[in-house]
Amino acid sequence: MKSREIRQTFFDYFAKNGHVQVPSSSLIPDGDATLLFANAGMNQFKNAFLGLEQKPYRRAVSSQKCVRAGGKHNDLENVGHTARHHTFFEMMGNFSFGDYFKKDAIRFAWDLLTRELELPKDRLYVTVFLDDDEAAEIWHKQEGVPHDRIYRLGEKDNFWRMGDTGPCGPCSEIFYDHGPEADDDPAKPSQMGGDGDRFVEIWNNVFMQYVETASGRQPLPKPSVDTGAGLERWAAVLQGTNNNFNTDVFLPIIARACQISKIDLTELLEREPTARRTPVDLRRRNGDAAVLERLSALRVVADHSRAAAFLIADGVLPANEGRGYVLRRILRRAIRYGRTLSDDQTLFAQTVNVVVDEMNDVYPELLRQKQAILSNVGDETQRFISTLDQGTEMLNAALAKMKARGERQVDGEMVFRLYDTFGFPVDLTRLMSEEKGFAVDEDDFDVRMDRARTVAKASWKGKAMAADAAHLLTLAQAARDKAGPTSFVGYAGTSGTGRVVLLSDGARPVAELAAGAEGLLVLDQTPFYAEGGGQVGDRGSASSPSGGRAEVLDVTKTNEVWLHHVRVTDGSLRAGDALALTVTASDRCNTAANHSATHLLHAALRATLGPHVAQAGSLVESERLRFDFSHGKPLTAEESVRIEDLVNEEVSRFSEVGVIEMPHAEAIASGALALFGEKYGERVRVVKMGATSTELCGGTHVSNTSQIRLFKIVSESGVSAGVRRIEAITGDVAVRYALRNTRENLRARSAAGLQEATSVPDWIEQAKAQAKALEREIKSLRGGQVDVDGLVRAGRPFKTEGGLSGKLVTALLELDDRAILSQISDKIKDRIQSGVVVLVGRGEASHPIVVTVTKDLTKHLSAGRLLGEIAAELGGKGGGRPDFAQGAGTDLAHLEKAFARAAQLVGSPP
Repeated sequence: MKSREIRQTFFDYFAKNGHVQVPSSSLIPDGDATLLFANAGMNQFKNAFLGLEQKPYRRAVSSQKCVRAGGKHNDLENVGHTARHHTFFEMMGNFSFGDYFKKDAIRFAWDLLTRELELPKDRLYVTVFLDDDEAAEIWHKQEGVPHDRIYRLGEKDNFWRMGDTGPCGPCSEIFYDHGPEADDDPAKPSQMGGDGDRFVEIWNNVFMQYVETASGRQPLPKPSVDTGAGLERWAAVLQGTNNNFNTDVFLPIIARACQISKIDLTELLEREPTARRTPVDLRRRNGDAAVLERLSALRVVADHSRAAAFLIADGVLPANEGRGYVLRRILRRAIRYGRTLSDDQTLFAQTVNVVVDEMNDVYPELLRQKQAILSNVGDETQRFISTLDQGTEMLNAALAKMKARGERQVDGEMVFRLYDTFGFPVDLTRLMSEEKGFAVDEDDFDVRMDRARTVAKASWKGKAMAADAAHLLTLAQAARDKAGPTSFVGYAGTSGTGRVVLLSDGARPVAELAAGAEGLLVLDQTPFYAEGGGQVGDRGSASSPSGGRAEVLDVTKTNEVWLHHVRVTDGSLRAGDALALTVTASDRCNTAANHSATHLLHAALRATLGPHVAQAGSLVESERLRFDFSHGKPLTAEESVRIEDLVNEEVSRFSEVGVIEMPHAEAIASGALALFGEKYGERVRVVKMGATSTELCGGTHVSNTSQIRLFKIVSESGVSAGVRRIEAITGDVAVRYALRNTRENLRARSAAGLQEATSVPDWIEQAKAQAKALEREIKSLRGGQVDVDGLVRAGRPFKTEGGLSGKLVTALLELDDRAILSQISDKIKDRIQSGVVVLVGRGEASHPIVVTVTKDLTKHLSAGRLLGEIAAELGGKGGGRPDFAQGAGTDLAHLEKAFARAAQLVGSPP
């Protein structure tokens, strides 16, 4: 059975048993700071299980996209070397929210596996929690499972908790027996409930029947069910293999990698060592380790292709911290393994493309974001290959020297320098070192990382749900139960009325908010826009007939309930009050202009730079707009001008802004853009401006593009690798900005005495050229004052390990210009003809360092490596080519030690 059929069979079975099919949530958890990524099927139902919100259904079925590659759940290092570890996987599950419980959950699982899928019962085993007699009895009496196939396990394996407090309960798992031939080593047969590849968990039923509190464990009034069944594991069982990678989930991706690498996959799989042929130690002696290494590389590439495609499609982009750093680790690990298969630098991009083509029918976001996915993968590949080559050269050289000295451990300083200077991943340093028989001192590395206070961390430090966040969820659910979702009437105008449903002081519900108090209002309807889609919440005022008045400071949204953050200025506000509501019209008008301009900007970026551009974040407020987008390099001046022109052309066309509500699937099929990180309902608003822009958007907009008046980019910058940011202004703010710049331009022309025919930019370029000429003349004069001959005479002869002779010249110069130091270094190099020159300048905050090695010695000495050692002694860093390198240090107190280190590295006296 193909994986598509498995997934659909799962859906169909539970649909006919009264479950609502719910689409997978994003890999970026919505409003959950405790998680790095969605890592289980229950994530999107967490608040329902906590009792903080109610779903419109009591039974659900889903197949949830999951990633486990960072934080608490991190399987990254195992991927490719085991049969079942993955960074990305699909978790099928069925859920009951206070509806059915153990009997039905067990019946559904057993019936689907044994009757619908026809798995042989003698291949199935079940486990229950040690004290769960109820579940054990159901398995035996209801389903006829023999007692000797029911295993009782302890809390570690068969009791589930959401956290230290909250819902919890026993588990009951179903295992499939792949047979004794699945064991890696016949001498160490698998045991049920233990390690090994023979018995594989294929379903887990969690019975949430308790709540853990500070005072103990209490029964839940409405016990619930949360189950999980890994699609990849089911595919292995139903396709007759004990290895997930040998299924149709992964084989198309692996086949593409083999095609690029000219590898015969059939032959490779036939040669894969198995316990049926030889024991583990004999396999390795027979040279089958090479086969295992190649298969591991193919499987890493296949697994990571899926993770990369889905993460980028859900809005994660490569970065140096948080989610982006985990993605970068996944990408770089895949690229590194891909390089062991082929020199084709497009290999990983092509395997990622297979994922998009194979899975976009089930997950259409892959197709919508295809250009962004491939663009980010391509950019990261080029960036990392350069890093990999530099770091690999440096590491291999260090390992060779260590081997010659009989050392077997790479110190933390070396690992940190590779990471800090070249961005070389620590896990790659460890892997490459271990491949050559070296250990890595990771404790020392950790100390150096802490000392450097690095912000690039592999771990995720999520935080538990704050008390106020839990209160907001509870408040929103109570308001929804009482009056339903808030009705937003603000598209039609900036004023209206609403009745107070509930009030809160921010920590607990209250009956009244008096003058001077701050708190929250929930209304049955409101003209105030709640923060969302990058647009800030409205501000304004509220008043009651009895004289109560309040400022509305902000509006946010939880579970489709609008929370008005207010400060009461007069009288008081009470539940049931009918309030007159007024949005600050000028702010709303300006914010709407900025939001509409954001849509036009997005369209102009795609038209100018290409369809790979995708929104990666935005902020829309009354004074400005900010738009982050995926693009691998800064905009040129010409591109910025063209983007501004395209937006202003659309503004000047007086195009009507059309808004249509339609089903989400229909909107996507029509070509409307859905934005990264946004959560859409079944029905969506489609906002169309002229012929250039059609997007899904719940924000407020102008009714005609002419109301934007003027669009002006004020800055363009980098946010992280592959992500750029534009800040822009519109309306009155843009007009004032343009007029101010015009007046400044006129004053500058007058002060410079420019004629009408001369432009200010041309005059500036002429002045800059004159200044540069003067700088060159000054540098030449300063460089000529250095006694080059004296420095050469003071140099020390040396002989390299390869027997070559040269002269080492070291000096501290009262200069802070690298260009002058380089000129002096070249003069010294010409004088000595063979040798090494190390020059350190004296600066203010930092001190420049230049290292030069003559061409005849570069096979034995590298300027880049020498500089790294010298700079480290001076508290700095740097790098470069074998013949020339430059960097900087911060502390000259260890200058003599640095020069001594240089003398030690170049060789001994002749």
